[in-house]
Amino acid sequence: MSLLSDKHSGLFNSFPLKETKFAKTRLNLTFAFLSELESKSFEEIKIKDLCKIAEVSEPTFYNYFPEKGDLILHYIQIWSLQVSVFANEKKLSGSGFGMLSALFRYTAKESKKNPRILLEIISFQARTLKSLKQQKLTNAERMLLFPKIVGIENLDADGVEGIIRKAISVAAKNGELPESTDWKSFSLAIASCFFGVPILSFQLNQNLEKLWLESLNYLWIGAGGKVNE
Repeated sequence: MSLLSDKHSGLFNSFPLKETKFAKTRLNLTFAFLSELESKSFEEIKIKDLCKIAEVSEPTFYNYFPEKGDLILHYIQIWSLQVSVFANEKKLSGSGFGMLSALFRYTAKESKKNPRILLEIISFQARTLKSLKQQKLTNAERMLLFPKIVGIENLDADGVEGIIRKAISVAAKNGELPESTDWKSFSLAIASCFFGVPILSFQLNQNLEKLWLESLNYLWIGAGGKVNE
């Protein structure tokens, strides 16, 4: 059975059949991958099992994802689009600090549903030495994921680095941090916080959202910014 229903198919009349089929198949394969991650590690997941869940042949899989690791890259884009939607809904996208807090808050809430996913992403990025080709989300995929969000095709979906880069740009434009800020070093500190805190959180059985937001506050204040309580 397909992981995505066709109840919103009427929204895709403006897209060519080939594009809608591509969007549904690619999303189905990625959601099949996420369902397998609930009980298996990345290495244990078999492509043939993903194809069975998504109801496609194994040769078809490679038309969408040249390597199994591309599934993680695709999910990162989906997740970062979800962060953008969350930031807009919570009215956090107007400030750099707000965007970073949205990144941590949304990811922490999602990780409660399946903690393995976040740890697998961190592990995958730590051990991947070569650069994998990352295809952007299509507008059909965006509309299939968020059929009720007006302007979904314009929201950012560029992964962790893209969110941090955009947040830093907004913060610089708004004057949220001193002009003397070393933006490159600050970006690296935020990225280190994003990838490092979850490991400590799970090891120490601590609340991830709390640790992330506390760390963000320390970094922000330490860089000369202000945090509104």
